Amino acid sequence: MTPMSIFLTTIAILVILYVLISIRRNKLSPANSFIWIVFCIILLVLSIWPASLDWLANLLGISYPPTLFLAIALVILFIMNFIQSKKIEDLQKKIIDLGQELSIKKDDNNKK
Repeated sequence: MTPMSIFLTTIAILVILYVLISIRRNKLSPANSFIWIVFCIILLVLSIWPASLDWLANLLGISYPPTLFLAIALVILFIMNFIQSKKIEDLQKKIIDLGQELSIKKDDNNKK
């Protein structure tokens, strides 16, 4: 293995361990961690078998394999960003609903 492969393998294993520890300590939900684990597994496979990136790039007609790696990382980041944006939007709606409900209850208490 090359030094870069060892480095990437170590990073992938450390991130997987960190995610699993975060799940165990209830700091991260399993649903939120799924995309991180998938990304780390992809990184682990590509770092252990770098020829797989060349094979996949040739299969997809990409002439420079590191471009494929960056494209995969970019797609994963876009997916993660979309999921988080969706969750933020849901939470903002819940905050508005709770604020309105609290205002109604305070108004009812003031009338009594």
